[in-house]
Amino acid sequence: MGSKYKVGPLQAAMLGCALIFLLLALTAPVLPSGLLMGLAGLWLAGSALTLARSVRWPSSIPWQLLPSFLLFGLLTVDAEHQTVWLWSFALLMMLPQPGWLMALHGLLASYGIWQVQADLDAGQTLLVALLLLGLMVLGIARAREVQSAWQRIGRRRRLVPGTRLWSSHQLGEDLAREVVRSEREGSHAELVLVRTQGRHFWPLMQRLCQRLSPYEACYKLDKRTLATLLISRDLGQARKRRQTLFDDLPAPLYCRVVTLARPLTLASEYQALREQRQSLVIIEEA
Repeated sequence: MGSKYKVGPLQAAMLGCALIFLLLALTAPVLPSGLLMGLAGLWLAGSALTLARSVRWPSSIPWQLLPSFLLFGLLTVDAEHQTVWLWSFALLMMLPQPGWLMALHGLLASYGIWQVQADLDAGQTLLVALLLLGLMVLGIARAREVQSAWQRIGRRRRLVPGTRLWSSHQLGEDLAREVVRSEREGSHAELVLVRTQGRHFWPLMQRLCQRLSPYEACYKLDKRTLATLLISRDLGQARKRRQTLFDDLPAPLYCRVVTLARPLTLASEYQALREQRQSLVIIEEA
């Protein structure tokens, strides 16, 4: 699996593109376009250097807005020399994004065509518009394929190779198994749910995984909620482990801990966490 996730080559490619942008910035015919290319180069370089520090996952934040506005600015300040960048709008369509962002890209692409049409005759303008439209449609089709792949990943047991993050489907199976095992062996098992802000999700996941035993794992319920099954010898050890688990976690947090000795369902406890007003709720007894 590791050969499919090559962060190093991707970083090298991004840094190479950043270097190209910085060189283009130095040779830009006008200062505003040079500044925009320099900004694009710095953005790519910064993204490459931070790529390995956190797990990347599809986000509702439309980061494509930044390159869109950079293209918009480039075609605004220097359409005469930067016409070739018009085709980049088709590339931006290749990644899943909200419908309103697709519409915005269409408007910005139309604006770009209007900016360059002064140097073209009517036939050439129409040809450029049709070609760009066709490429953007192909980009949308590609985005649908990627979105389907992301949905398949969401149904996979291990969500991110190389980490201890598993899916909610796997949690449902493990929860039923741990209920039976704790009853048979007399151990103390707890379902731990933790809800935080979206920007704290990945640091929280990494911190939790570091504090779990090798036979335990994290589970992703949604983009803000993590879960784990805490297995201990008895209630006393469970309390100590719980204290270690929650110590210095990224805030703000809403935590819910429920013993597996009482009847429960994952759906009901998840809903209870979403409606919870206290920062910490612990149910230790059946």
